Amino acid sequence: MNTYARTYWFTWAFLVIAAALTGVASLKSAFFGGLFAALLSALLTSVYERSGPRYAPLIGATAGTLWVVAMFFRIRWFGYADDFQMAQWTLGTDISVHAAGFAGAALMAALMSRYDFPKALGGGLLLAAAMTVIPYGFIAWIDHRVAGPLDLVVLVSAEVAVDEGPIRRPGAVQANLTSAEILLLKERMLVVDGPGGIEAVDEQGRRYWPLVRRRLVYPGNPGGPVRTVLFLLPPGLVAAETWSVPVHQDPKGLGLVVLGAQNDIKFSGGPVSQAVRLDVSLTVKSKEGVVTYQNLQVEAVRKSPLGDFYANVRTQGLAAAFPTSLIDPKTPVNSEEKAKVRRPNFGGGPAAK
Repeated sequence: MNTYARTYWFTWAFLVIAAALTGVASLKSAFFGGLFAALLSALLTSVYERSGPRYAPLIGATAGTLWVVAMFFRIRWFGYADDFQMAQWTLGTDISVHAAGFAGAALMAALMSRYDFPKALGGGLLLAAAMTVIPYGFIAWIDHRVAGPLDLVVLVSAEVAVDEGPIRRPGAVQANLTSAEILLLKERMLVVDGPGGIEAVDEQGRRYWPLVRRRLVYPGNPGGPVRTVLFLLPPGLVAAETWSVPVHQDPKGLGLVVLGAQNDIKFSGGPVSQAVRLDVSLTVKSKEGVVTYQNLQVEAVRKSPLGDFYANVRTQGLAAAFPTSLIDPKTPVNSEEKAKVRRPNFGGGPAAK
């Protein structure tokens, strides 16, 4: 009975401490979740003893992994959406922590029949600590390089007079471009400092201005290198579109994406990542021959070789009455109506006359 109790308390204490240090769960969740996980570990004490020090850690690590996977699907089927989203993000670290705790308890139980308690406890702690630190460090390194923050810079085109710039909503924060972003645009477009600030001109003479800048951050990984993606929205779009956009492979990479009709994408800036992509959807509103960009949504998707285990990150507050007003080529309008929509609506308010 004492051996069962030692296995239980070793597993529970290690899971609480490791969860608190690695940040995979709140202290309250780790406290109560560890109680039930430790119970499973204690029930396997006799199995650990019969297997011996060579195979007991493997059995314990397997049991800990299966426990995490079972809890993952329990949250998926019966839990809250927010809890499942966090469980998706912390799945790898959860497995690392539980496999380490179970393996350490298994080795301690197996050593108890051969050595005294201090040596058995020391061996279990050493194994559990090594199994936590090494995988957790590897997972953190992958997250740091693959799933760091993403900066989105949206540039839009509008038909305005040569000596005019876009009309923005009063009090709106202007999206500024960095020197590296301006240099990337200069490699592919003409970039000038116009009346509306920095503007880029393409081969057809269309002028683009940065409208909004937004950062997407994965839960649990707010720091680290930041990728930047410059979006050029298609000026001639007259129907809703959805694009699957790659991002730069370099965790500090900078890429330019030109979106087009019928899911057309032109990416430039270097090699693309195989683990992260962006799902971009843009809806439009057509009324009296005027087509207005209505809603832009961007979702960062992290792909896993083992399936869709990771939570997606969506933009919040990016969906505004999007600025460029276009003439629908299918609907004839007179010159007076053209004059009314010549200047773009860059803030959702009435178009300037």
